[in-house]
Amino acid sequence: MSTVAPARTWPDAAPPSAAPRPRRLVPAIVLVFAGAVTGVWATVAVRAAGHGFDITDEGFYLLSYRWWDTDHRSFTGVQYLYGPVFALLGHDIAALRMVRLGTIVVVHLVFGVAFLRWLRPRRPHAPATRLWEAAGAATIVAAGGAVYAWLPQVPGYNDVVLLGALLAMAVVFGLARRAEGGARIPAWLPAAFGAITVAVLLAKWAAALMLAVIAAAAVVALAPGGWRAVVRASGWAAAGTVAGAVLMHVLVVPLTVAVPPIAEVNRLLAEHSFAVPVLLHRYATVTRPTIVTAGREYGLLLAAVLAAAVTRRPAPQVAVGLLGVAGLAGAALFTARHGGLGGGPVNSMRFLVPLLGTALVAALAAAAGRVAGPRDGALLGTLFLLPLVFAFGTSNAPLKVAVLAFAAWMAVLVAVVTGLDRRAVVARGLTGAVTAGALLVVACVATGGLWRNPYRDVPRDRATAAVPGVPALAGVRIEPARARAYADLHARLAPYLTPPGRRVIGLDKMAGIVLLLDGRTVGEGWYAPEDPARTRAGIAAECARGPAWPPGRAPILVLNRPVRPADADLIRPCGLDLRDYRLLAPPAQTGGLTVLVPS
Repeated sequence: MSTVAPARTWPDAAPPSAAPRPRRLVPAIVLVFAGAVTGVWATVAVRAAGHGFDITDEGFYLLSYRWWDTDHRSFTGVQYLYGPVFALLGHDIAALRMVRLGTIVVVHLVFGVAFLRWLRPRRPHAPATRLWEAAGAATIVAAGGAVYAWLPQVPGYNDVVLLGALLAMAVVFGLARRAEGGARIPAWLPAAFGAITVAVLLAKWAAALMLAVIAAAAVVALAPGGWRAVVRASGWAAAGTVAGAVLMHVLVVPLTVAVPPIAEVNRLLAEHSFAVPVLLHRYATVTRPTIVTAGREYGLLLAAVLAAAVTRRPAPQVAVGLLGVAGLAGAALFTARHGGLGGGPVNSMRFLVPLLGTALVAALAAAAGRVAGPRDGALLGTLFLLPLVFAFGTSNAPLKVAVLAFAAWMAVLVAVVTGLDRRAVVARGLTGAVTAGALLVVACVATGGLWRNPYRDVPRDRATAAVPGVPALAGVRIEPARARAYADLHARLAPYLTPPGRRVIGLDKMAGIVLLLDGRTVGEGWYAPEDPARTRAGIAAECARGPAWPPGRAPILVLNRPVRPADADLIRPCGLDLRDYRLLAPPAQTGGLTVLVPS
């Protein structure tokens, strides 16, 4: 990461300031601060790795990874990426969580380094030290802790799409840096982009929109090399896509086996709960209040940043500075009181506000401060849009998913802080303060989501008990009462569970129970109570060619509620009848679950 001589011209870069370079102490301080933030949430992630277990979403992912090469019906193909890893780890849940931590840190670091290497020539008056680039990259890595704000602790399809997006953008900035310097584009860069698209699309088909946006940015990045560079890179990207698909088909799973069930489940989703009009209406309904709150609570700060970015004369800067101090104070007070700093799903709609406020500060300061020319502005604009297009296709509130990609917004803010005219002292001070505050928010919500308010589970300091006799949970500790209940349930069902792989139907959202019983699901692992047609279709597909189990091994039924008449319709396509089942024990003796075994 060498410093480019200031004499070199970059036609699309922002005009440099004539002020002297800042002291090297500033990058060192930023590096230490960002490293401390990363150290805090990464340490908590390590501590939390062996604690807690969510039987819903986390259970679904783990169940699909456990049987990745035999059970193919799902809305996502993420099991073909993490399933082999989980098998290599000996199905150790804590180890898989550690793998996730490593991928988050490494990918954010790769993206941060690529971004700062692209940014360096555009900041000729930055300190002539590698500390400058290291500080910027460390800031982006620290912002990556937002991934832990509310998701389950094991990796899922959101991880694949997010990390794939950041790697793809790292490729884009690598292409831009080489195209601007007149260097020949190495084939491996666009080929890597193509391979990344295979993994991302396998995990989430709706990510095609996000990939299209990134591909458009790649064309912009290659523009200095002319249309020949664009065509050549496109060819290598296509080759990388084909190579990635062939390797997946040959080494992991035949795509003729993997893709049709994914397509069928997504077709059902698109017809019902994930229909585009339904999603757009849901997005508008849940997004509007967050934007209104951010505008109301951070409006004064946003106005001050906008004014400061265009103000150069000393006297007006004093007035704008006072406005900015008031705005910062108001924003800090609101964030401390109502910003959801405890993290986790319970606070997710609250901590969206300060993180969205940070993104708005970055966007306004970038536009008003003219920190980039048209081409660079297009690349920074892609980074700003990236979290939003990353969130498209989810049933969650889009901003709730978007903040997982907060590192992209932080990269824009790094470009702003380093690119504002040095005479705009107030603007630099305000954006620098917002950057520091945003990293503190990330540290709070990440550690909260990991420890105090984990995803659909008790605080980790209450998850202290091992689960004896349950191999699937050998690597984790959970709440003592649940540990006893799960161990007892496994012991009661032991005669039915040998050999492992007994079919278990867990209604509703009970994939984790199926996992801890060493069982396999029937149809999809995710039984959504709001979409019984999808559940029934999945069960029916499993039995399209007759029962998917040998004689005398009919599925066990486990419900977190009393049996309903409609349940008979769910299992009828497989020739199952509730009258052929008996209650294993009263629910009070099976952890509150209704457990039915073949009679």
